[in-house]
Amino acid sequence: MSDRHGAGSPRLPFLFEVGSDDLPARFLPIAVRHCEAALADLLAELGLDHGGIRVLATPRRMAFLVDDLAAGQADRQVELKGPPLSVAYDDAGEPTPAALGFARKSGVDLADCREITDAKGGRFLSATRHEPGRPAADLLAERLPALILGIPFPKTMRWGEGDVEYARPLQWLVALLGDAVVPVSLAGIAAGRMSRGHRTLADDGPVEIPAPGDYVDLMRRHGVIVDQGERRRMIEEGAADRLREEAGADWLADEELLGEVVDLCEHPTPFLGGYDESFFALPPEVIVTALKAHQRYFAVVGPDGGLLPRFLAVRDGGREHLDGVRRGNERVLRARLSDALFYWDFDQRQGPDAHVARLADVTWLEGFGSLGEKVSRLVELAPWLWERGLGEGKAPAELSRAAALCKFDLVTEMIRDGKEFTKLEGLIGARYAARAGESEAVCRAIETHYQPRAAGDEPPADILGATLSLADRFDTLAGCWLAGFAPTGAKDPYALRRHALACLRIVMEREARLDLESVLERACAPFAARAGAERLAAAVAELAAFCRRRLSGHLVENLGCDADAVRAVLPPHGNDPTDCLAWARALSRYRDLPDFQLLATGFKRCQNILEGHFLAGGDLDGSRDRWARGGETPEGEGFADLREPAEARLRDEVAASAPALAAAETAGDHAAVFATLSGLGPAIDAYFDSVRVNVDDPALKGRRHDFLREVHGLFIRYADISAVAPQEENG
Repeated sequence: MSDRHGAGSPRLPFLFEVGSDDLPARFLPIAVRHCEAALADLLAELGLDHGGIRVLATPRRMAFLVDDLAAGQADRQVELKGPPLSVAYDDAGEPTPAALGFARKSGVDLADCREITDAKGGRFLSATRHEPGRPAADLLAERLPALILGIPFPKTMRWGEGDVEYARPLQWLVALLGDAVVPVSLAGIAAGRMSRGHRTLADDGPVEIPAPGDYVDLMRRHGVIVDQGERRRMIEEGAADRLREEAGADWLADEELLGEVVDLCEHPTPFLGGYDESFFALPPEVIVTALKAHQRYFAVVGPDGGLLPRFLAVRDGGREHLDGVRRGNERVLRARLSDALFYWDFDQRQGPDAHVARLADVTWLEGFGSLGEKVSRLVELAPWLWERGLGEGKAPAELSRAAALCKFDLVTEMIRDGKEFTKLEGLIGARYAARAGESEAVCRAIETHYQPRAAGDEPPADILGATLSLADRFDTLAGCWLAGFAPTGAKDPYALRRHALACLRIVMEREARLDLESVLERACAPFAARAGAERLAAAVAELAAFCRRRLSGHLVENLGCDADAVRAVLPPHGNDPTDCLAWARALSRYRDLPDFQLLATGFKRCQNILEGHFLAGGDLDGSRDRWARGGETPEGEGFADLREPAEARLRDEVAASAPALAAAETAGDHAAVFATLSGLGPAIDAYFDSVRVNVDDPALKGRRHDFLREVHGLFIRYADISAVAPQEENG
């Protein structure tokens, strides 16, 4: 234990800047998030009081600015716990070597040590040691290098003859506490007060920083806008100024692209460029993708939201020679759009079916067939899903047609070979299919079956697209799992977690009733010849458990369900995601009612007594039916011989409730099920208060165990109610 005391240290501003070769834009948000948290934690650990913390980042530098940082730690009085008194002194009361050694190690005289009693009543020797605080400069010099090298960049590199790893080679360091240099050293570079300005606006010359408070303004005067928020405002305001040249024009909002452009430059200057209207023969999505994916340009739209033959770009530099920069950007864009227009025209020389035929030559998964085979599986699986609960009636012909065509754009020039238009897979197929005369429903399903592409995306709004998306993802889950690509730790090369979650979202948002194990068994079946029957059965069980884990997380983290309620309903209902959600929400409404808590406590005690020996074979339907007949056992005998008042009462109330439970379950009235179960709480509580189950008489003990197994069998079909038992009973 330690107590800080003493006069407060002076407060000084602190600056730490790490200069390097240009960092990729996608690295900067990672570095900023890490440094904001890590620096605050470090200063707290070191006991250095401070004001606000700012982490500033450009492609060439990471900088920390800390307001009012304490110049040093406060002195501390540290209480040290020594050996037990029984060890510290002998029978004559003389100090032992253990006591003398403790005092010597603690830096105090033995006479200054004292006796303490810990929380368990033990008596120990104790000493209080005065520890003077250390200067902040020394502490920061020791600890900042590890903080910087601990940034979790996606990739790091080494350079020169050193073994330091960073995202790009380091070039300079600035470290100032007040107006004094902090002696930080990293990768053989000693910190000073010399930074660097903008490459073109300041000729990359050295910039001397007198003190931390001068940093932001001084760098601005040398062409570097170190504050990413200020760079964002410059882009937004500059874009508005440029767009005033175009009546009613606006740039197409794209937060992802804006964030990237902010992190690509140190001094942003927006400007407008143009391209020929002949490129409007392309779908608008292709033009926008060409602008964004390759050139980092923003599309410009008119008052009606349609594209204008203009784009907004951002230069890292000033407005000098901007016309030449504009012409260069227009020339590069013209080449990209010309390529896209060539792909567009070339691909349409053949119809969709001709492209589909070429899928047979494209490997889908090594050892598990071609894309053509995958499409054939989808043609069968999608209608099967429709008719098993996703749609109504017989699957429409448009679904099979969409399944047959949904992957053909993967062999087109526009999509294949990793071009920047690859992200348009599905959309390009839909556009080609429409021009070939396919129906609107087929085209829409082709376009939307990749949705949701990411966690924040919406699933397909149309039923054909939703069904096709499910078929595609379940097929991918089955094939990849059987091929040995089950996720392990952070490794999930085929994004199977994302596919499973997408399937669950589609099913639940459409309120469809699908049996996961049946679906997975059907999805795995076409791979029987490659995997074998034994491996196939194991894969179905593993995939079902995998999907149920994703379902549990989704219910709690994304849908706000009570975690205990989810744990309770998942075992009996997790195979039907939509039904599982309804059961979890219903249980959440009843779990805290007094009678239901009595029920949950009794259920837990029932499990403890039976020690896992529940219904043989999990005959849950049989248990319900037997209770509906008055508590008849599998051997045809009832529990009429259980005559103690409390067990007779529980027997009669359970038997009386069984028909109501069955009716409520059949009607899908989950609340009525839990309301009925809740009514049994007092009876089961009274049973355990007055009936001794594990009696000495083996026959009576066996009968009571049989009775509890049947009670448990009735309850467990609805939920593992022990999961919501009071904490003191459930721990």
